[in-house]
Amino acid sequence: MSWTGSGRKTAVLCTAVVLLGTLALPAQAAPPISAPAAAGRVPASPEIPSPEEIAAAKSNASSTAAEVTRIDGLLADASAGQETSLAASLQANNAYGEALVELATRRDAAAVAAARAAAAGTEQAKARKQVGQLAGDLYRNGGLNPALGSFVSGSGRALEDAATLEAVTAGRARAFESAENAATAAQSLTEAAADANRAADEAAATAEDRKADADRAATAQRQVVADAKAQRSALVDQLASLRNTTAALESARVDALDRQRQQARLAALTAAAGPAPQPGTDSQPAPAAPGRDDSAAGQPAAPAPASAPAPAAAPAPVPAPASAPAPAPVPAPVPAPVPAPVPVPVPAPVPAPVPAPVPVPVPAPISGGSNQTAISVALGKTGSPFFYQYGGTGTRGFDCSGLVQNAFAAAGKYLPRTASQQFAQAPVHVPLSQARPGDLLVWGSAPGFYHVAIYLGGGRVVQALNPDAGITVTDVAAMSGMQLYGYAARY
Repeated sequence: MSWTGSGRKTAVLCTAVVLLGTLALPAQAAPPISAPAAAGRVPASPEIPSPEEIAAAKSNASSTAAEVTRIDGLLADASAGQETSLAASLQANNAYGEALVELATRRDAAAVAAARAAAAGTEQAKARKQVGQLAGDLYRNGGLNPALGSFVSGSGRALEDAATLEAVTAGRARAFESAENAATAAQSLTEAAADANRAADEAAATAEDRKADADRAATAQRQVVADAKAQRSALVDQLASLRNTTAALESARVDALDRQRQQARLAALTAAAGPAPQPGTDSQPAPAAPGRDDSAAGQPAAPAPASAPAPAAAPAPVPAPASAPAPAPVPAPVPAPVPAPVPVPVPAPVPAPVPAPVPVPVPAPISGGSNQTAISVALGKTGSPFFYQYGGTGTRGFDCSGLVQNAFAAAGKYLPRTASQQFAQAPVHVPLSQARPGDLLVWGSAPGFYHVAIYLGGGRVVQALNPDAGITVTDVAAMSGMQLYGYAARY
Protein backbone atom coordinates (compact mmCIF):
# COMPACT_ATOMS: atom_id res chain seq x y z
CA MET A 1 0.00 0.00 0.00
CA SER A 2 1.13 3.59 -0.43
CA TRP A 3 1.33 6.00 2.49
CA THR A 4 0.90 9.75 2.47
CA GLY A 5 3.50 11.90 4.19
CA SER A 6 1.15 12.14 7.16
CA GLY A 7 0.75 8.38 7.41
CA ARG A 8 4.48 7.76 7.05
CA LYS A 9 5.28 10.23 9.83
CA THR A 10 2.70 8.63 12.09
CA ALA A 11 4.29 5.24 11.50
CA VAL A 12 7.77 6.57 12.28
CA LEU A 13 6.57 8.22 15.48
CA CYS A 14 4.89 4.98 16.53
CA THR A 15 8.12 3.12 15.87
CA ALA A 16 10.07 5.60 18.04
CA VAL A 17 7.57 5.26 20.89
CA VAL A 18 7.67 1.47 20.61
CA LEU A 19 11.49 1.52 20.80
CA LEU A 20 11.40 3.82 23.82
CA GLY A 21 9.01 1.46 25.60
CA THR A 22 10.55 -1.88 24.71
CA LEU A 23 14.06 -0.80 25.78
CA ALA A 24 12.82 -0.74 29.37
CA LEU A 25 11.52 -4.34 29.13
CA PRO A 26 13.50 -7.57 29.35
CA ALA A 27 14.49 -8.84 25.92
CA GLN A 28 12.40 -11.99 26.27
CA ALA A 29 9.33 -9.99 27.27
CA ALA A 30 9.35 -7.64 24.29
CA PRO A 31 6.36 -8.51 22.09
CA PRO A 32 6.80 -8.60 18.33
CA ILE A 33 5.43 -5.39 16.84
CA SER A 34 4.66 -4.62 13.24
CA ALA A 35 5.13 -0.92 12.60
CA PRO A 36 2.86 -0.81 9.54
CA ALA A 37 0.08 -2.60 11.41
CA ALA A 38 0.43 -0.26 14.37
CA ALA A 39 0.33 2.74 12.08
CA GLY A 40 -2.73 1.39 10.30
CA ARG A 41 -4.71 1.37 13.54
CA VAL A 42 -4.05 5.07 14.15
CA PRO A 43 -6.70 7.28 12.54
CA ALA A 44 -5.12 9.54 9.94
CA SER A 45 -5.19 13.24 10.75
CA PRO A 46 -4.25 16.02 8.35
CA GLU A 47 -0.99 17.59 9.49
CA ILE A 48 -0.92 20.19 6.72
CA PRO A 49 -4.09 22.20 5.99
CA SER A 50 -5.28 22.06 2.42
CA PRO A 51 -5.23 25.12 0.15
CA GLU A 52 -9.02 25.22 0.40
CA GLU A 53 -8.84 25.41 4.20
CA ILE A 54 -6.34 28.24 4.02
CA ALA A 55 -8.54 30.14 1.56
CA ALA A 56 -11.58 29.65 3.79
CA ALA A 57 -9.66 30.82 6.84
CA LYS A 58 -8.91 34.11 5.11
CA SER A 59 -12.60 34.97 4.92
CA ASN A 60 -12.62 36.75 8.27
CA ALA A 61 -10.28 37.69 11.10
CA SER A 62 -11.59 35.11 13.59
CA SER A 63 -11.20 32.25 11.08
CA THR A 64 -7.69 33.42 10.29
CA ALA A 65 -6.75 33.55 13.97
CA ALA A 66 -8.20 30.09 14.54
CA GLU A 67 -6.26 28.63 11.61
CA VAL A 68 -3.03 30.29 12.78
CA THR A 69 -3.56 28.78 16.23
CA ARG A 70 -4.18 25.40 14.67
CA ILE A 71 -1.00 25.55 12.60
CA ASP A 72 1.01 26.72 15.61
CA GLY A 73 -0.31 23.66 17.43
CA LEU A 74 0.74 21.36 14.58
CA LEU A 75 4.24 22.80 14.70
CA ALA A 76 4.38 22.36 18.49
CA ASP A 77 3.29 18.73 18.11
CA ALA A 78 5.99 18.18 15.49
CA SER A 79 8.59 19.63 17.85
CA ALA A 80 7.41 17.34 20.65
CA GLY A 81 7.56 14.39 18.24
CA GLN A 82 11.18 15.16 17.47
CA GLU A 83 12.01 15.25 21.18
CA THR A 84 10.28 11.90 21.69
CA SER A 85 12.18 10.28 18.84
CA LEU A 86 15.50 11.77 20.02
CA ALA A 87 14.88 10.48 23.55
CA ALA A 88 14.17 7.01 22.15
CA SER A 89 17.36 7.16 20.12
CA LEU A 90 19.48 8.29 23.09
CA GLN A 91 18.02 5.57 25.28
CA ALA A 92 18.82 2.96 22.63
CA ASN A 93 22.34 4.35 22.29
CA ASN A 94 22.82 4.13 26.05
CA ALA A 95 21.54 0.54 26.16
CA TYR A 96 24.01 -0.39 23.44
CA GLY A 97 26.84 1.44 25.20
CA GLU A 98 26.12 -0.33 28.48
CA ALA A 99 26.00 -3.65 26.63
CA LEU A 100 29.46 -2.92 25.20
CA VAL A 101 30.74 -2.10 28.70
CA GLU A 102 29.30 -5.38 29.98
CA LEU A 103 30.85 -7.24 27.04
CA ALA A 104 34.28 -5.78 27.80
CA THR A 105 33.89 -6.74 31.46
CA ARG A 106 32.89 -10.30 30.55
CA ARG A 107 35.75 -10.68 28.11
CA ASP A 108 38.24 -9.45 30.69
CA ALA A 109 36.81 -11.91 33.21
CA ALA A 110 37.06 -14.71 30.65
CA ALA A 111 40.70 -13.84 29.94
CA VAL A 112 41.54 -13.84 33.65
CA ALA A 113 39.72 -17.15 34.15
CA ALA A 114 41.57 -18.69 31.20
CA ALA A 115 44.92 -17.54 32.59
CA ARG A 116 44.11 -19.03 35.99
CA ALA A 117 43.00 -22.28 34.41
CA ALA A 118 46.23 -22.43 32.41
CA ALA A 119 48.31 -21.80 35.53
CA ALA A 120 46.40 -24.52 37.36
CA GLY A 121 47.03 -26.89 34.47
CA THR A 122 50.75 -26.18 34.70
CA GLU A 123 50.72 -26.92 38.42
CA GLN A 124 48.77 -30.09 37.81
CA ALA A 125 51.35 -31.22 35.25
CA LYS A 126 54.18 -30.60 37.75
CA ALA A 127 52.35 -32.56 40.44
CA ARG A 128 51.72 -35.42 38.05
CA LYS A 129 55.39 -35.49 37.09
CA GLN A 130 56.40 -35.60 40.74
CA VAL A 131 54.01 -38.47 41.47
CA GLY A 132 55.22 -40.27 38.36
CA GLN A 133 58.82 -40.02 39.52
CA LEU A 134 57.83 -41.33 42.94
CA ALA A 135 55.95 -44.24 41.38
CA GLY A 136 58.96 -45.02 39.15
CA ASP A 137 61.28 -45.11 42.14
CA LEU A 138 58.96 -47.45 43.97
CA TYR A 139 58.66 -49.70 40.94
CA ARG A 140 62.41 -49.88 40.32
CA ASN A 141 63.12 -50.65 43.96
CA GLY A 142 60.48 -53.28 44.47
CA GLY A 143 57.98 -50.95 46.02
CA LEU A 144 60.52 -49.34 48.34
CA ASN A 145 61.91 -45.86 48.07
CA PRO A 146 65.75 -45.83 47.80
CA ALA A 147 65.89 -43.50 50.78
CA LEU A 148 64.65 -46.37 52.92
CA GLY A 149 67.50 -48.71 51.94
CA SER A 150 69.62 -47.92 54.95
CA PHE A 151 66.63 -48.41 57.21
CA VAL A 152 65.94 -51.88 55.83
CA SER A 153 69.64 -52.93 55.79
CA GLY A 154 69.79 -52.31 59.50
CA SER A 155 72.69 -49.96 59.93
CA GLY A 156 72.03 -49.78 63.64
CA ARG A 157 71.23 -46.05 63.67
CA ALA A 158 67.68 -46.46 64.85
CA LEU A 159 66.85 -42.80 65.55
CA GLU A 160 68.25 -41.58 62.25
CA ASP A 161 66.52 -44.35 60.34
CA ALA A 162 63.22 -43.57 62.03
CA ALA A 163 63.54 -39.87 61.14
CA THR A 164 64.32 -40.80 57.54
CA LEU A 165 61.25 -43.03 57.37
CA GLU A 166 59.05 -40.29 58.77
CA ALA A 167 60.41 -37.67 56.34
CA VAL A 168 59.98 -39.93 53.32
CA THR A 169 56.46 -40.87 54.33
CA ALA A 170 55.48 -37.21 54.86
CA GLY A 171 57.05 -36.20 51.54
CA ARG A 172 55.18 -38.94 49.71
CA ALA A 173 51.91 -37.88 51.35
CA ARG A 174 52.53 -34.26 50.38
CA ALA A 175 53.25 -35.26 46.80
CA PHE A 176 50.00 -37.19 46.48
CA GLU A 177 48.02 -34.45 48.25
CA SER A 178 49.56 -31.79 46.05
CA ALA A 179 48.69 -33.78 42.95
CA GLU A 180 45.11 -34.22 44.12
CA ASN A 181 44.71 -30.51 44.98
CA ALA A 182 46.22 -29.48 41.66
CA ALA A 183 43.82 -31.72 39.77
CA THR A 184 40.83 -30.34 41.69
CA ALA A 185 41.94 -26.74 41.18
CA ALA A 186 42.58 -27.28 37.49
CA GLN A 187 39.15 -28.81 36.98
CA SER A 188 37.40 -26.05 38.95
CA LEU A 189 39.23 -23.23 37.18
CA THR A 190 38.70 -24.82 33.76
CA GLU A 191 34.96 -24.96 34.45
CA ALA A 192 35.05 -21.35 35.64
CA ALA A 193 36.82 -20.34 32.44
CA ALA A 194 34.17 -22.13 30.38
CA ASP A 195 31.42 -20.30 32.32
CA ALA A 196 33.18 -16.98 31.78
CA ASN A 197 33.45 -17.65 28.05
CA ARG A 198 29.76 -18.50 27.87
CA ALA A 199 28.92 -15.27 29.71
CA ALA A 200 31.10 -13.33 27.28
CA ASP A 201 29.32 -14.96 24.33
CA GLU A 202 25.94 -14.06 25.81
CA ALA A 203 27.11 -10.47 26.37
CA ALA A 204 28.26 -10.31 22.75
CA ALA A 205 24.85 -11.51 21.55
CA THR A 206 23.11 -8.94 23.76
CA ALA A 207 25.36 -6.20 22.41
CA GLU A 208 24.44 -7.16 18.85
CA ASP A 209 20.74 -6.95 19.73
CA ARG A 210 21.23 -3.55 21.37
CA LYS A 211 23.14 -2.32 18.32
CA ALA A 212 20.21 -3.30 16.10
CA ASP A 213 17.87 -1.42 18.45
CA ALA A 214 20.11 1.65 18.31
CA ASP A 215 20.26 1.54 14.52
CA ARG A 216 16.47 1.28 14.26
CA ALA A 217 15.95 4.13 16.71
CA ALA A 218 18.45 6.31 14.85
CA THR A 219 16.73 5.60 11.53
CA ALA A 220 13.33 6.43 13.01
CA GLN A 221 14.66 9.62 14.54
CA ARG A 222 16.18 10.76 11.25
CA GLN A 223 12.87 10.14 9.50
CA VAL A 224 10.98 12.16 12.10
CA VAL A 225 13.39 15.07 11.67
CA ALA A 226 13.10 14.94 7.88
CA ASP A 227 9.30 14.83 7.99
CA ALA A 228 9.14 17.64 10.54
CA LYS A 229 11.41 19.79 8.38
CA ALA A 230 9.23 19.31 5.31
CA GLN A 231 6.08 19.91 7.33
CA ARG A 232 7.49 23.05 8.91
CA SER A 233 8.39 24.52 5.55
CA ALA A 234 4.85 24.04 4.25
CA LEU A 235 3.20 25.30 7.44
CA VAL A 236 5.40 28.39 7.66
CA ASP A 237 4.43 29.31 4.11
CA GLN A 238 0.77 28.95 5.07
CA LEU A 239 1.27 31.13 8.14
CA ALA A 240 2.89 33.81 5.99
CA SER A 241 -0.11 33.68 3.67
CA LEU A 242 -2.61 33.88 6.53
CA ARG A 243 -0.86 36.69 8.37
CA ASN A 244 0.30 38.60 5.29
CA THR A 245 3.96 38.39 6.33
CA THR A 246 7.00 36.57 5.01
CA ALA A 247 8.18 33.02 5.55
CA ALA A 248 11.34 34.36 7.25
CA LEU A 249 9.30 36.37 9.77
CA GLU A 250 6.98 33.45 10.47
CA SER A 251 9.93 31.08 10.89
CA ALA A 252 11.44 33.45 13.45
CA ARG A 253 8.09 33.71 15.25
CA VAL A 254 7.74 29.91 15.37
CA ASP A 255 11.28 29.60 16.73
CA ALA A 256 10.46 32.15 19.42
CA LEU A 257 7.33 30.19 20.40
CA ASP A 258 9.42 27.02 20.64
CA ARG A 259 11.94 28.73 22.90
CA GLN A 260 9.16 30.10 25.11
CA ARG A 261 7.67 26.63 25.55
CA GLN A 262 11.07 25.15 26.27
CA GLN A 263 11.99 27.84 28.81
CA ALA A 264 8.61 27.53 30.54
CA ARG A 265 9.03 23.76 30.75
CA LEU A 266 12.56 24.08 32.16
CA ALA A 267 11.41 26.70 34.69
CA ALA A 268 8.60 24.40 35.86
CA LEU A 269 11.00 21.48 36.18
CA THR A 270 13.51 23.57 38.11
CA ALA A 271 10.85 24.94 40.45
CA ALA A 272 9.49 21.44 41.14
CA ALA A 273 12.88 20.11 42.30
CA GLY A 274 13.10 20.17 46.10
CA PRO A 275 16.22 19.78 48.24
CA ALA A 276 18.63 17.35 46.64
CA PRO A 277 18.84 13.88 48.24
CA GLN A 278 22.33 13.44 49.67
CA PRO A 279 24.14 10.23 50.55
CA GLY A 280 23.86 11.16 54.24
CA THR A 281 27.11 12.95 55.09
CA ASP A 282 26.93 16.14 57.12
CA SER A 283 29.41 17.96 54.89
CA GLN A 284 27.31 17.84 51.72
CA PRO A 285 24.35 20.13 52.45
CA ALA A 286 26.73 22.99 53.34
CA PRO A 287 28.07 23.63 49.82
CA ALA A 288 24.53 23.77 48.42
CA ALA A 289 23.71 27.03 50.23
CA PRO A 290 26.66 28.23 52.23
CA GLY A 291 25.09 31.46 53.44
CA ARG A 292 21.90 29.85 54.64
CA ASP A 293 23.72 26.89 56.12
CA ASP A 294 25.96 29.10 58.21
CA SER A 295 23.05 31.04 59.65
CA ALA A 296 21.14 27.86 60.22
CA ALA A 297 24.11 26.40 62.02
CA GLY A 298 24.25 29.47 64.22
CA GLN A 299 20.62 29.10 65.24
CA PRO A 300 20.95 25.54 66.51
CA ALA A 301 24.13 26.56 68.32
CA ALA A 302 22.36 29.37 70.21
CA PRO A 303 19.78 27.11 71.91
CA ALA A 304 22.61 24.86 73.08
CA PRO A 305 24.18 27.50 75.34
CA ALA A 306 20.73 28.73 76.36
CA SER A 307 19.99 25.30 77.76
CA ALA A 308 23.34 25.32 79.61
CA PRO A 309 22.50 28.30 81.84
CA ALA A 310 19.09 26.76 82.64
CA PRO A 311 20.61 23.84 84.54
CA ALA A 312 23.11 26.27 86.11
CA ALA A 313 20.22 28.37 87.46
CA ALA A 314 18.55 25.29 88.95
CA PRO A 315 21.47 24.37 91.24
CA ALA A 316 21.89 28.04 92.15
CA PRO A 317 18.97 28.15 94.67
CA VAL A 318 20.25 25.00 96.42
CA PRO A 319 23.58 26.43 97.60
CA ALA A 320 22.04 29.90 98.12
CA PRO A 321 22.09 29.77 101.95
CA ALA A 322 25.71 28.56 101.99
CA SER A 323 27.28 30.87 99.43
CA ALA A 324 24.84 33.22 97.78
CA PRO A 325 27.56 35.36 96.15
CA ALA A 326 29.22 32.26 94.64
CA PRO A 327 26.38 31.48 92.21
CA ALA A 328 26.13 35.16 91.30
CA PRO A 329 29.60 35.22 89.69
CA VAL A 330 28.96 31.79 88.15
CA PRO A 331 26.33 33.02 85.65
CA ALA A 332 28.64 35.90 84.73
CA PRO A 333 31.42 33.55 83.51
CA VAL A 334 28.83 31.25 81.92
CA PRO A 335 27.82 33.75 79.21
CA ALA A 336 31.52 34.53 78.70
CA PRO A 337 32.38 30.94 77.61
CA VAL A 338 29.17 30.76 75.61
CA PRO A 339 30.54 32.79 72.67
CA ALA A 340 33.85 30.90 72.93
CA PRO A 341 32.40 27.39 72.27
CA VAL A 342 30.21 28.68 69.44
CA PRO A 343 33.08 29.76 67.17
CA VAL A 344 35.35 26.94 68.36
CA PRO A 345 33.43 24.08 66.61
CA VAL A 346 33.12 26.15 63.45
CA PRO A 347 36.86 26.75 62.87
CA ALA A 348 37.69 23.25 64.13
CA PRO A 349 36.19 21.43 61.13
CA VAL A 350 37.50 24.07 58.74
CA PRO A 351 41.20 23.55 59.49
CA ALA A 352 40.65 19.80 59.80
CA PRO A 353 40.12 19.31 56.05
CA VAL A 354 42.85 21.86 55.24
CA PRO A 355 45.77 19.83 56.64
CA ALA A 356 44.60 16.76 54.70
CA PRO A 357 45.09 18.39 51.28
CA VAL A 358 48.26 20.21 52.44
CA PRO A 359 50.53 17.14 51.98
CA VAL A 360 49.20 16.83 48.44
CA PRO A 361 49.01 20.35 46.98
CA VAL A 362 47.49 19.12 43.71
CA PRO A 363 43.97 18.31 45.00
CA ALA A 364 43.62 21.74 46.61
CA PRO A 365 43.77 23.69 43.34
CA ILE A 366 41.87 20.92 41.54
CA SER A 367 38.88 21.36 43.82
CA GLY A 368 38.46 24.89 42.56
CA GLY A 369 39.74 24.64 39.02
CA SER A 370 39.55 21.00 37.93
CA ASN A 371 35.97 21.24 36.73
CA GLN A 372 37.01 24.13 34.51
CA THR A 373 39.75 21.88 33.20
CA ALA A 374 37.16 19.18 32.48
CA ILE A 375 35.00 21.74 30.68
CA SER A 376 37.93 22.91 28.57
CA VAL A 377 38.84 19.33 27.63
CA ALA A 378 35.25 18.51 26.66
CA LEU A 379 34.87 21.72 24.64
CA GLY A 380 38.13 20.92 22.89
CA LYS A 381 36.52 17.74 21.55
CA THR A 382 33.61 19.43 19.78
CA GLY A 383 33.70 19.06 16.03
CA SER A 384 36.18 17.25 13.79
CA PRO A 385 38.29 15.18 14.23
CA PHE A 386 36.30 14.04 17.27
CA PHE A 387 33.02 12.18 16.88
CA TYR A 388 30.31 10.22 18.66
CA GLN A 389 31.07 6.51 18.97
CA TYR A 390 28.92 3.83 20.59
CA GLY A 391 30.68 2.83 23.81
CA GLY A 392 33.59 5.15 22.98
CA THR A 393 35.99 6.47 25.63
CA GLY A 394 38.65 8.05 23.36
CA THR A 395 40.96 8.96 21.90
CA ARG A 396 38.68 10.55 19.31
CA GLY A 397 35.40 8.65 19.57
CA PHE A 398 33.16 9.07 22.64
CA ASP A 399 29.70 8.30 23.87
CA CYS A 400 28.06 10.62 26.42
CA SER A 401 29.51 9.08 29.58
CA GLY A 402 32.81 8.31 27.86
CA LEU A 403 33.28 12.03 27.13
CA VAL A 404 32.49 12.92 30.76
CA GLN A 405 34.88 10.27 32.09
CA ASN A 406 37.67 11.39 29.75
CA ALA A 407 37.24 15.10 30.51
CA PHE A 408 37.27 14.63 34.28
CA ALA A 409 40.20 12.19 34.13
CA ALA A 410 42.21 14.97 32.47
CA ALA A 411 41.37 17.07 35.53
CA GLY A 412 42.56 14.36 37.94
CA LYS A 413 39.08 13.08 38.84
CA TYR A 414 38.30 9.50 37.97
CA LEU A 415 34.59 8.86 37.42
CA PRO A 416 32.84 5.54 36.83
CA ARG A 417 31.90 4.47 33.33
CA THR A 418 28.13 4.85 32.79
CA ALA A 419 25.75 7.80 33.13
CA SER A 420 23.84 6.17 36.01
CA GLN A 421 27.05 5.37 37.90
CA GLN A 422 28.48 8.83 37.34
CA PHE A 423 25.41 10.46 38.84
CA ALA A 424 24.97 7.98 41.70
CA GLN A 425 28.60 8.10 42.89
CA ALA A 426 28.94 11.89 42.90
CA PRO A 427 29.65 13.16 46.44
CA VAL A 428 27.19 16.06 46.12
CA HIS A 429 23.82 16.49 44.42
CA VAL A 430 22.07 19.83 44.09
CA PRO A 431 18.80 21.03 42.53
CA LEU A 432 19.04 22.34 38.98
CA SER A 433 18.52 25.86 40.30
CA GLN A 434 21.89 25.57 42.07
CA ALA A 435 23.80 23.95 39.19
CA ARG A 436 27.14 25.52 38.38
CA PRO A 437 29.71 24.96 35.61
CA GLY A 438 31.23 21.49 35.77
CA ASP A 439 28.16 19.82 37.29
CA LEU A 440 26.67 16.81 35.53
CA LEU A 441 23.10 16.86 34.18
CA VAL A 442 21.35 13.60 33.42
CA TRP A 443 18.27 12.46 31.54
CA GLY A 444 15.99 9.58 32.48
CA SER A 445 14.50 8.45 35.77
CA ALA A 446 16.52 7.48 38.83
CA PRO A 447 18.43 5.31 39.13
CA GLY A 448 18.56 4.39 35.43
CA PHE A 449 19.70 7.47 33.53
CA TYR A 450 20.29 7.17 29.81
CA HIS A 451 22.23 10.37 29.04
CA VAL A 452 24.71 12.66 30.78
CA ALA A 453 26.22 16.04 29.87
CA ILE A 454 28.57 18.61 31.45
CA TYR A 455 26.90 21.88 32.46
CA LEU A 456 28.67 24.96 31.11
CA GLY A 457 26.56 27.62 32.83
CA GLY A 458 24.23 30.00 31.07
CA GLY A 459 21.73 27.23 30.38
CA ARG A 460 24.06 25.23 28.10
CA VAL A 461 25.76 21.83 28.19
CA VAL A 462 28.56 20.16 26.26
CA GLN A 463 27.78 16.56 25.36
CA ALA A 464 28.38 13.65 23.05
CA LEU A 465 24.83 13.48 21.70
CA ASN A 466 24.54 10.95 18.87
CA PRO A 467 26.25 9.90 15.61
CA ASP A 468 24.50 12.69 13.66
CA ALA A 469 25.11 15.63 16.02
CA GLY A 470 28.45 14.39 17.38
CA ILE A 471 30.03 16.25 20.30
CA THR A 472 28.27 19.57 20.57
CA VAL A 473 27.07 22.42 22.79
CA THR A 474 23.30 22.49 23.36
CA ASP A 475 20.75 24.59 25.24
CA VAL A 476 19.42 22.68 28.25
CA ALA A 477 15.93 24.04 27.61
CA ALA A 478 15.84 22.40 24.19
CA MET A 479 16.22 19.00 25.91
CA SER A 480 14.05 19.71 28.95
CA GLY A 481 11.19 17.62 27.56
CA MET A 482 13.29 14.47 27.34
CA GLN A 483 13.15 13.42 31.02
CA LEU A 484 15.73 15.94 32.20
CA TYR A 485 16.34 15.08 35.87
CA GLY A 486 15.70 17.84 38.39
CA TYR A 487 19.07 17.49 40.13
CA ALA A 488 22.72 17.87 39.15
CA ALA A 489 25.73 15.83 40.30
CA ARG A 490 28.87 17.58 41.51
CA TYR A 491 32.43 16.20 41.77
